[in-house]
Amino acid sequence: MLRSNPAKKVAFITLLSASMGLFTANVAAQEQPFELGVTKVSNGDVVSYQRECFKAKNSPGTWEAPKSGSWFWDQVTCSNDTVEPPVEPEPPILEPEPPVTEPEPPTTEIPSDITPFVLGETRVVNGDVVSYQQQCYIAQNNPGVWEAPKANSWFWKSTNCGSTTEPPLTCTLPEVLIDNQCVTPPVECPDGSSAATAEECPVIPPVTCPDGSTADSVELCPPAKVVCDDGSVVDDIAQCPVTPVTCPDGSTAGSVADCPVTEVPTSMTVTSDGKGGYLIPRAEFVAIEKSLTSGELFDLVRSDTVTLDNASVEAVLPLRAANPENVKRAESIVDEALWEFLFPIRNPAYTYNRFLQAIAKFPAFCRTYIDGRDSLAICKRSLATMFAHFVQETGAHAPNWEGALGNPEWRQGLYYVREVYKSESDTTGPYNKCTGWAGERWPCANKSYFGRGAKQLSWNYNYGPFSEAMFGDKMVLLEKPELVADTWLNLASAVFFYVYPQPPKPSMLHVIDGTWQPNAADKANGIEHGFGSTIQIINGAFECGKGSTTAQAKARIAYYKEITSYLNLDISGEKLDCADMKAFDTAGAGALEVYWDKDWGWDANTPGNHSFKCKLVGYQTAYSAWTEGDYELCVEDNFNVQATDANGEIILK
Repeated sequence: MLRSNPAKKVAFITLLSASMGLFTANVAAQEQPFELGVTKVSNGDVVSYQRECFKAKNSPGTWEAPKSGSWFWDQVTCSNDTVEPPVEPEPPILEPEPPVTEPEPPTTEIPSDITPFVLGETRVVNGDVVSYQQQCYIAQNNPGVWEAPKANSWFWKSTNCGSTTEPPLTCTLPEVLIDNQCVTPPVECPDGSSAATAEECPVIPPVTCPDGSTADSVELCPPAKVVCDDGSVVDDIAQCPVTPVTCPDGSTAGSVADCPVTEVPTSMTVTSDGKGGYLIPRAEFVAIEKSLTSGELFDLVRSDTVTLDNASVEAVLPLRAANPENVKRAESIVDEALWEFLFPIRNPAYTYNRFLQAIAKFPAFCRTYIDGRDSLAICKRSLATMFAHFVQETGAHAPNWEGALGNPEWRQGLYYVREVYKSESDTTGPYNKCTGWAGERWPCANKSYFGRGAKQLSWNYNYGPFSEAMFGDKMVLLEKPELVADTWLNLASAVFFYVYPQPPKPSMLHVIDGTWQPNAADKANGIEHGFGSTIQIINGAFECGKGSTTAQAKARIAYYKEITSYLNLDISGEKLDCADMKAFDTAGAGALEVYWDKDWGWDANTPGNHSFKCKLVGYQTAYSAWTEGDYELCVEDNFNVQATDANGEIILK
């Protein structure tokens, strides 16, 4: 899957805007008064603010006050139509007062028992005193290793060297430090407003339950009923009557998996249909497909990609007693207050509730392991891995930007929900492959399939499979790709990528939980357990195997270190880098070919000596081994074949 790099795009636009500013700084324009929080502008609009004039750029919105040197504004010369030039006041004949400056901590000799702070190396806990550039500071709010000590910082408080009698003010979550006071941040109410506490939220009207009744909340609705294939209604799908299926040999069974095993044919039984095409018994298709998709690794991946029904997913709420087990485990590690702390400038579409729903959709994520593996530690490591990649893929990457609100880069993730400078009004673009097999299998619907969500899902041939996994219908997201930005799918798309393998790469889940064990071929390629192999999975062609650590990989590793440190996760001994890693190949332990393509071999016993078979391949095609019946479709489409039943009758599609 291709990903855009928002950081590069932002850097390019920054340079371009700076260059344009050189030509616009002295251009007069008709200005309008700017009122903070009210005036809406478009790029290029000129406004007056505090008797000065500014030209809008980079979409400032209504809360970015115009000022000189801002990312969002260029100062320009005011016209004479609406703004009077400021009148220089006469200087008063008074003795000038000395300037007021903030007292600097004394720079006396620093005692030997105070730890010197080395940027990128020194780790501290709240309350520790360090020296930096001949001054001393007390740590607060978990500064990490990349926050340089300075006066009036969120993370540091200046102190006299050698004296730590005044303890630093620290806060306990959910409280945060604002103006040197611990305060509880407002909570988000169900109606989208905010209040000091949940009890002060507006009372919302009763919800309408699926059965038509009303209740105070979704949690209090009666259990949803299930409509079975025969039209009967039951409380749980397990109570539905079993509808027998007709097996390839003509017998019946509860499911296709229960049908008698048919001997795998070495040569296909091919007859002419009298119209230039051919007929093959469906039993032979089923036998070959089952034979080629059986095995321990296939079974493991199948079990780990099982999904929860969407009705149950959408019922998930924070701290809900009926939440699935894997969701409760994730909640125990990352509660809502920690979500706010880790992603303080995220796009509003990335809510905590949607984070929990994304996890609920995939029961294997943060599941309970019954073979002795530490379920809590695996869940914590999975979250840290995914969060680090969130920051790289969708972070603001702007440490000195005023919109970052002083937050370091590792806490600027999930800033983008759509690819930079893309909008839903786009209907064409570089991510639409509407011809060939991709266009036939995943038809474009007058939409643009640019990057959306935490994974920045791109291309119609990725939206289609994701839609099938989420809804059982490829066209849902092909027709409405905006759902990947505006609903819980914005985070579920990232979990989907986490649990599914990309042949010959294993899934990140299997790398993190230890299901994947590197074999000799993997080790020869430098691929071992650890965060580095997940970089290889995500973007190895561009970030790995270069002999030295690339800038992108270095950033991912830095974010991972900060997040794991904050979560108290021990990563010592873990291989974090991928500089010496070659790509995963078909000899590796995770190699699993999951697409069907035409088998170009020959068979002496068939018309034209064609094979009339398909084979598993490691590159993407229109036919997936995860979709039952795609093998038959592959053969039919490539060899002009129709399937027949046990009586030799053509089975209509």
